Amino acid sequence: MAASSAATKVCVTGAGGFLASWLVKLLLSKHYFVHGTVRQPGDQKYDHLLKFEGASENLKLFKAELLDYESISSAIAGCRAVFHVACPVPSTTVSNPEAKMIEPSVRGTTNILKACLEAKVERVVFVSSQAAVSMNPNLPKDKLIDESCWSDKEYCRRTKNWYCYSKTEAELQALELARNTGLSVVTICPAVVWGPILQASTVNASSLILLKLFKGLESLENKQRWVVDVRDVADAILMAYEKPEAEGRYLCTSHSIMTDDLVEKLRRIYPNYSYPKSFVEVDNCKKVSSEKLQRLGWKYRPLEETLVDSVESYKAAGLLESK
Repeated sequence: MAASSAATKVCVTGAGGFLASWLVKLLLSKHYFVHGTVRQPGDQKYDHLLKFEGASENLKLFKAELLDYESISSAIAGCRAVFHVACPVPSTTVSNPEAKMIEPSVRGTTNILKACLEAKVERVVFVSSQAAVSMNPNLPKDKLIDESCWSDKEYCRRTKNWYCYSKTEAELQALELARNTGLSVVTICPAVVWGPILQASTVNASSLILLKLFKGLESLENKQRWVVDVRDVADAILMAYEKPEAEGRYLCTSHSIMTDDLVEKLRRIYPNYSYPKSFVEVDNCKKVSSEKLQRLGWKYRPLEETLVDSVESYKAAGLLESK
């Protein structure tokens, strides 16, 4: 929507995260002025952001928490667009994971959108997840999963899948608020996001899924995996802002592969690692379409490029011993 990115100030929430870091890098490369929200500016885990080309002139980090409206409002003030990427990380080790996931995700998103209304932001791009789309046992097996599909919140509650529940509820509320207020909100729903990491201090949950395949496990579920490259998701997010015709939801996925086929592909490229010895069949196959996003002009890179760039970045970061 921006006529000239050079004069455009935008905000990225959770700027130090895996996907958000790539988005910040992309925005700076296109000469946007970026407000990035982080929990503690000055923490060395955000040093990689300061090394991006253009960061010294066009990046300002704000201390902000999703549940602290004033801090969020300060970061968003003066921005024409807001990219809401921040997301509570799923964890089984915390007490009361339900509250830890749902409140920051749902109330945090509401805070973001209210601050956007107050600041008269022209568009919000909210990063949801395929978890808000396809977690629904009532969908027919041959149903093409598209933007009309929603995860079943009650099923998510019963199965204690708080990540799926919180993503679904947050996206529903974001789109409802948009309808009620006229605020322009576009949502992007990525599949499992892989690709090279820009920092090694924290490893995102989706990268851990890929790293797990190199650990020599005895057995692993042979699931269908829908995958998209982090750099392609960053492109999709920016496209959702820059294309005036963008509206509603967009599924963002590029490749479907079974786990055993994925392992075999990795074994051919990196033969000297220890891979799972056997697989247990799981019936979770679905057809998922990102046709709507592709009609907007989105393109994605080959899966092999994503895998190689991911693995090489893990090795460079010391997360995977080079062999």
